[in-house]
Amino acid sequence: MKPERNDDGAEIHHGRFASTDAAVQQELSRISALSAAGDLAEDRRDDMLIVLGEVLNNIVEHAFEGSDAGWIDCRISRCANRLCIMTRDEGRPLPPSLLTKGSLPDFGDSVDDLPEGGFGWFIIHSLVDDMLYERTGGQNLMSFTLALEREGG
Repeated sequence: MKPERNDDGAEIHHGRFASTDAAVQQELSRISALSAAGDLAEDRRDDMLIVLGEVLNNIVEHAFEGSDAGWIDCRISRCANRLCIMTRDEGRPLPPSLLTKGSLPDFGDSVDDLPEGGFGWFIIHSLVDDMLYERTGGQNLMSFTLALEREGG
């Protein structure tokens, strides 16, 4: 992804959209197209889209559960050798348990025992370098970073 300016802290993308599945998918498509046209390595672009997809879908599913009246704000900036991503919404607070390092759900003994969910926060924690969440002024603010290059790459 190429920022409009080449200096550190340059904003790459800013979007504000409805807290619906369809709006999230449209926003992810916009971000994917923008990042594919820039200079972000494909593996980092994929990691960013996986994390953003999980975070944004969790906001829709949990913060706005049962309600289609809300918005999500998403900013992506280049900060030195990192992508800095921030989301903001006015939904319900994030359960504190999701902020701890996620663990994989129990797989059971057979294919029929495989869980349907529970992988999202494990994936998020596995791919981001750091994550910060705060609830302030009735809003959820989540920020995280991803290195522009994978370690050893």
